[in-house]
Amino acid sequence: MGTGVRPGHWIAIAGIALVGLVLRCLAARGGLWLDEAWSAVFAQEVATPAGVLFQINHDNNHHLNTLWLQLVGSDAPPLLQRALSIASGTATIVVAARIAARRGAAPAIVAAVAFCLAPFLVTYGAEARGYAPMLFAWVCAIGVTDRWLADPARLRPTTALAIAALLGCLAQATMLFGLFVLAWWVVRERGRADGWRQGLRETVALLWPAAVVALLLIAMAWIAAAAGGIGFHIGNREPHDWGKWLDAMRQLIGGTVGSAIVLLFLAYLARGVSDRLKTLAVLAGAFPLLVALLALPNSGASRYYVVIVPPLLLLAAITLPAAWSRSGGRWLAAGIALAFGVQAGFADSAMIRNLRGDPGRPIAMLATVAPRGAVVSLDYDRSSAILIAAARSQHYPLTLADSPCPPARFHFVERDGDAAFPDSPGWCGRAYREIARGDPTGLSGTHWRLYAAMR
Repeated sequence: MGTGVRPGHWIAIAGIALVGLVLRCLAARGGLWLDEAWSAVFAQEVATPAGVLFQINHDNNHHLNTLWLQLVGSDAPPLLQRALSIASGTATIVVAARIAARRGAAPAIVAAVAFCLAPFLVTYGAEARGYAPMLFAWVCAIGVTDRWLADPARLRPTTALAIAALLGCLAQATMLFGLFVLAWWVVRERGRADGWRQGLRETVALLWPAAVVALLLIAMAWIAAAAGGIGFHIGNREPHDWGKWLDAMRQLIGGTVGSAIVLLFLAYLARGVSDRLKTLAVLAGAFPLLVALLALPNSGASRYYVVIVPPLLLLAAITLPAAWSRSGGRWLAAGIALAFGVQAGFADSAMIRNLRGDPGRPIAMLATVAPRGAVVSLDYDRSSAILIAAARSQHYPLTLADSPCPPARFHFVERDGDAAFPDSPGWCGRAYREIARGDPTGLSGTHWRLYAAMR
C-alpha cells in the first residue's frame, strides 16, 4: 500500500482520522445556518426523493445532502443532519493518505494531518451541505486517476470515474470544476509521455463516461426547471469583481499575509519535486485565475474554488518530507508545517467555539423566556428557514407572524456580512431590546439578533 508504509503507519493514520472525526463533530453542533436551513426546509416541503431530484430547482439544493436531510427528518438534531458531511469529510482524510502513501510513509502521515486540520475541510465537513461528499468523490477521482497514470498499461478506471462524477455532481455542482481540472491533468501527463494528440485521445477514452454522466445530470436539472415553469433559480448572482476575487483567494489560503508567505515558501520548496501530483496542484491553482480572467459571475465566492484545496494539500504532503531530507530545506519545511498547524488550530478552535453564530440559540432563548411558545416577526422572509429548522430540531412551538406590522413580541433580524444592525431597534412604533445575538467568525454562518418588545 505504498513504499515503506507499514501497518503501524496506518494505525497512526487511523488515529489522525479519528481526531478529524472529533473536530468535525465538535464543529457540527449548533443550529443550521441560512443555507443549511433552507436545504432542510426544501427537503421537507417536497416530501419525496423524486421531489428532491425534480422539484427543487434552486442552486442551494445539493441533492445528496437534501436527500439525507429528508431521510433523517426535520426534527433530527443538527449533529445527525450533518452526519453525511461528517462521515464524508472523515473518509476523505484516509483516501488522501492512501494517495500520498504511494510516495512513502511520511507523505501519507503529512497528508492525513493536513486533511484532518485544514480549516476549509473542517468547515465543509461539519455542515449540512454538499461540499464534503463532493470533495470525497473528487479526492477518490484523483486517487484512481493517479494510480492509472502510474501505470497507463493497466485497465482504465472509466467506471470508477463515472461513479465519482455521478456522486460528486449529485453532491455539489462544483464537481464539474474538478472534472475539468482532472481532464487537464490527464492531457498534460499523457501528452508529455506520448505526445499531445495521443494524450488527448487517452483522456477522452478515460473520461468520456464521466463527462456523459455530468452532462446528463445538468440536462436533468435544467429540464426539470423548465418543466416546473419557473426556471432554475440561483440564490445569489454577482458580476465579477477583482476585489471580491482577492478576498476569496485570501480565504482559500488562510486569510492572512502570513499564510500567503507560507504558500510562497511551499512553492519554493516544490521546485525540486518531480511528481504528477505537482502538475495537478499547479493546474488546480491556475483554475481560480482562469475564472477571474474570464470574468465569470460569482468569482468572489471562495467556496466555488474548494476543489483546488485537496491538490494543494497533496502537494504539501509530498513536498515537505522531500524538503526535510534535503540539505537546507529541513528548517523551512518545519516552519511551514508549524505555521500551518498553528493557523489551522486557531481557525478550527474559533469555529468550534463560535458554531457559525449558532442560529439555534434564538430558539433556546425563546424556550427560556416563553416556554409555551412564541410568535416572532421577521425583517426578511428568507430568515424564516433559520427559525423553522431550529424550532423543529428543538421541538419548540414557534409561530411566525404573517406580517411585520404590527410587530410581534419578539423580532428576529438577520444580516449579510458586515451589514449594520439597528442601533435603536424599533418597528412600527414599538421599541425593542436585544436579548440574544450571534456572529460567525469562519467561512460560513449567519449574523443575527433576537429582540424582545420593551412594552
